[in-house]
Amino acid sequence: MDFLNVLEAKILSVLQTLYDAWGWFGVAGLLVFENEIGITPSEIILGLAGWMLISEHQLPVSMVFIGSFYAAIGSTLGASIPYWVARLSGRPLVNKLAHWVRISPTHITRAERQFQHWGMGLVLIGRTIPGIQTLVSIPAGLARMPYSGVPS
Repeated sequence: MDFLNVLEAKILSVLQTLYDAWGWFGVAGLLVFENEIGITPSEIILGLAGWMLISEHQLPVSMVFIGSFYAAIGSTLGASIPYWVARLSGRPLVNKLAHWVRISPTHITRAERQFQHWGMGLVLIGRTIPGIQTLVSIPAGLARMPYSGVPS
């Protein structure tokens, strides 16, 4: 239990340092990172950002709208990177990257079939499910879904 307390204190310290140094740009950067890696849910990043940037610095509540703007930029950029990588590079690069993270090519094929069946609806629903939101841009890029239709 002591290990978890130390880990929690370290994470909060690193986030506080990042938010103090970079402010809302740090929030956007963390959301880009979260969309690429998917390790930390965006709900944690945004909750801590609101607490550490607004409450700790006695900023007005209206700053939530500014924070939302930066969060939207970070999330959109983070979702766009795997989309464009998949769209421009195609299946060979996706298969190579999937091999590194131990995703079977059959899973990618199944995701492509689901995307062909459900289309934009799959992206819309997938972006709301933690873990899936990180991956859903890949079949959208492989299927060459119009970029303006990719919700983030």
